Amino acid sequence: MPEAISDTGPILHMREIGYLRALGIFVRLIVPGLIAEELRFYSVDLDNLGVPDLSVSVVPVDHARRNRVLTEEGGEGLIHPADAEVFILAQDEGFQTPVLTDDLALRRRLEAREAVVTGSVGILVRAYKTGRLTRTELETAVDTLFTDSSLYLNRAFLAYVRQLLVDLR
Repeated sequence: MPEAISDTGPILHMREIGYLRALGIFVRLIVPGLIAEELRFYSVDLDNLGVPDLSVSVVPVDHARRNRVLTEEGGEGLIHPADAEVFILAQDEGFQTPVLTDDLALRRRLEAREAVVTGSVGILVRAYKTGRLTRTELETAVDTLFTDSSLYLNRAFLAYVRQLLVDLR
């Protein structure tokens, strides 16, 4: 995958579990301005992720457009302003560029427009499938994602992911 638009979660979670290199499945991440601010708050340096051959482009999004999306797309309570910026960048790409997010409300909006959406687990699985992670690293990363990251995943999803890993054998 050459490029993707990213929300805060996947980058933050890969850093929390020590697997930023899984983002190496991309050559470029496109990050809206509010997402870049959120990542700076969490001390994530987008200029130095330590992933060879990965570039990160921060793209400003017009405040008026963001506010229209928040209003037109179901109200401010359903997605956050930063997620609205991710949506706008995806929209600008005709929903053809994959979007990285762990936010369920944003995922649903994007998938309703037939966008390809991948979360943290999907990034790890793709990194394994492309040879960037070994089987042991994949299993360790997934376990660590569920136990040590700020990502909330319910038990049913954990069971689903564990079955997915078994099916990958």
